[in-house]
Amino acid sequence: MKEINTAHPLEEQCTEMAAILGLEEPVTEQVLLSALANPVYAHNLLVCRNAPEFMQQLLKNPPKIVAEEGVVPSTATLISNAAKSFARWAATGFSTVSNETYERRLSACDACPDLNVPPPKQGALYKMMGAKVDERKVCRKCGCVVSVKARRNTDTCPEPDPQRPGFNRWQEPIPG
Repeated sequence: MKEINTAHPLEEQCTEMAAILGLEEPVTEQVLLSALANPVYAHNLLVCRNAPEFMQQLLKNPPKIVAEEGVVPSTATLISNAAKSFARWAATGFSTVSNETYERRLSACDACPDLNVPPPKQGALYKMMGAKVDERKVCRKCGCVVSVKARRNTDTCPEPDPQRPGFNRWQEPIPG
């Protein structure tokens, strides 16, 4: 990808990136910053220049920029949480939620501002847990791979719904 000149104000860089991608409107700052931080995302944007539907999907869903530290729990905490979650799940006979509930949960996670790509330092761990390193599939609040967590009937979203007190982002009651 063409190197973006950091001497220009951010708005000019957004316009320049839009020109590179063949877009009429400047890209958002989030798209620009995500493309600079994530080479896979930048590559996908370039590849999709002639595929408007795919391009729009990429522009609407730029990956979060993950800071090196403090974005998700430590590796030791992740392993401990995963073991506890697995034990709770095993105690129910590995039962899962209905497909309808699973899709509702995933939809809520996809719209959540805390959905991130796995941190590079924990990439191998997340790969073992079922997440691709370049996909936004990890909850920044609890560190879980959302596709795994959303399937288990013993797991719950850790974040309260900002519009609905007493419920989490999955629209399920918060245990009290």
